[in-house]
Amino acid sequence: MSLKHALLGILSLEPMTGYEVKQFFDSSVQHFWNAELSQIYPTLKALEESGFVDMRVEVQQNRPNRKIYAVTDEGRAEFQRWVRDAQPPADLRDPFLIKIFFGTEVPVEDTIILLRRQMEEQQKMLLFSETVLRDKITQGVKLWHSARHGMYWTLTLDLARAYRRAYIAWCEESMRVLEATLPESAGANGADASLAAAGDDEPAGAAGQG
Repeated sequence: MSLKHALLGILSLEPMTGYEVKQFFDSSVQHFWNAELSQIYPTLKALEESGFVDMRVEVQQNRPNRKIYAVTDEGRAEFQRWVRDAQPPADLRDPFLIKIFFGTEVPVEDTIILLRRQMEEQQKMLLFSETVLRDKITQGVKLWHSARHGMYWTLTLDLARAYRRAYIAWCEESMRVLEATLPESAGANGADASLAAAGDDEPAGAAGQG
């Protein structure tokens, strides 16, 4: 997805400032797409130059003026054209998989520890999706007074949750496969022992620091 089309879609809801667009990103689509203000403002400028959005300045007393962007008829037509186009599958780019791919470079126990930590992070993200992000969608539905918007927004969240669950299951299965290769004396607790040993290497006063 190109940022320009994401911005056209957001502005199709209502005119917004660049900062408001960023707030919308953070409160609605952050589970699958994100953009920084340093990316948003130049793209809005390019959309204005292309005739896809209009910009007007709202003068404010004792506060900086606001630049408000609104999608034009041409911009809405471009966005709808893009929505109808077939979308090729997105490339999977996960730096963690590079570490797993070259797992022979480190002891098996270390890779198991990495998998366990990755699984725990994915579990946190799943919980975030099922609580905070779901609540944000509910709030968005109330704001826009549109259950139809909520239906489509929830579909994207459902996929994000399914992805997190699949990743967690993959981590669990990968740990089982690797634990089966450990010497019988180490057993399934080999990685736990390595993790505990790593904790013993902390400076003597670290535990008391707060």
